[in-house]
Amino acid sequence: MSVDIVVPPLSQTMDTVVLVEWMKEPGDQVERGENLFAIETEKAILEIESPASGVLRQVLVEPGTEVEVGEKIGTITGAGESLSDQEEAKPVVAQDAAPPPAISTVPGTAAEATIAEPRERPVEQGQRILSSPRARRLAKQEAVDLAVLTGSGPEGMIVEQDVKEYLSKQGRVGVAGQSVTMSPLRQTIARRMLESHQTTAPVTLTREVDATELVHLREQLVEDLTDEDVRPTYTDLLISLVARCLRRHPALNARRDGANIIVDEQVHIATAVDTERGLLAPVIRDADRKELLELTRERAELVRRATDGNTTPEQLIGGTFTVTNLGAVGIDAFTPIINLPQVAILGVGRIRPAPAVHEGELCIRNLMHLSLTFDHCVVDGAPAAHFLQDLAELIEEPSLI
Repeated sequence: MSVDIVVPPLSQTMDTVVLVEWMKEPGDQVERGENLFAIETEKAILEIESPASGVLRQVLVEPGTEVEVGEKIGTITGAGESLSDQEEAKPVVAQDAAPPPAISTVPGTAAEATIAEPRERPVEQGQRILSSPRARRLAKQEAVDLAVLTGSGPEGMIVEQDVKEYLSKQGRVGVAGQSVTMSPLRQTIARRMLESHQTTAPVTLTREVDATELVHLREQLVEDLTDEDVRPTYTDLLISLVARCLRRHPALNARRDGANIIVDEQVHIATAVDTERGLLAPVIRDADRKELLELTRERAELVRRATDGNTTPEQLIGGTFTVTNLGAVGIDAFTPIINLPQVAILGVGRIRPAPAVHEGELCIRNLMHLSLTFDHCVVDGAPAAHFLQDLAELIEEPSLI
């Protein structure tokens, strides 16, 4: 008896997804529960399990094609069985002109799916190549052998940018200058940024802070840790301080719901992470109640999962405040965009030695800029300024905490 392979419903609002790849070829043996194909939503790449054991007899949709939830995309039969003439059909091929359009939905719980991990592909010499689905898709499109590439992703994984750089070095035309339709995730980011700009009255307050004592604190913490401990970054320290500061300033730990302002009792800090697929903001829940090392380990795991493409939808929702740090790429100050439905976001610049007056003396201190953007529809300037002032004091004298 044949079994239809269909796209499972991932949420009540998701209508379409993009088929990224098949893990098996027609004629391959498959086992129930084994990862069979991958789909791309607005937030993640999900690997879907086989609904039955048998032989993958028919593939109706090729990678890169947008498919509807519930649509039949293939067939599994028992060993030795074949499809009738009425069941035979040609696969649907993705258009060559451009990737599929945006998916205008919000992902929910993936009941039958697991987040995709980078998969390895065998080559003729018996090697196994770790590469992302987007890298494999571009390599196939441009006829690039992944075996000749060096991966820059986690654990040496080949990512899309590696393929693009190889094409550029080879002088291949049509990579840097080509017109490329935005991915579903990129279009989601664009839509949310535009929505934030159009529906809020954003105001940014910027303050220079003396972070010398914060630098000393981190140096001491790193020195006292064992080799097995995860080293806290400045982002970890700042998230810990921000979370505790939000207790005193709950007006900034809030969400806007139409005409209602919902002040959250819990402090859930979203932290911006730059990934191959775009900007993600996984959430550290109850950040104000976590010890620094616990918070550090949790954020390191969230960053790793986001970079690897393994973030679950649940890890990306529920934030009450966002921290985004561009100090690592040499930015001093910037204007962050509010992460809706939150009402405020903190931008962190680099820490740099600079001349400053300290205790009446001109000396070199470690200075940094904080940029707080808030929605003036919800929060007035004075409460926002008091929050930034208290945070600056904690950074300048972290022993106060």
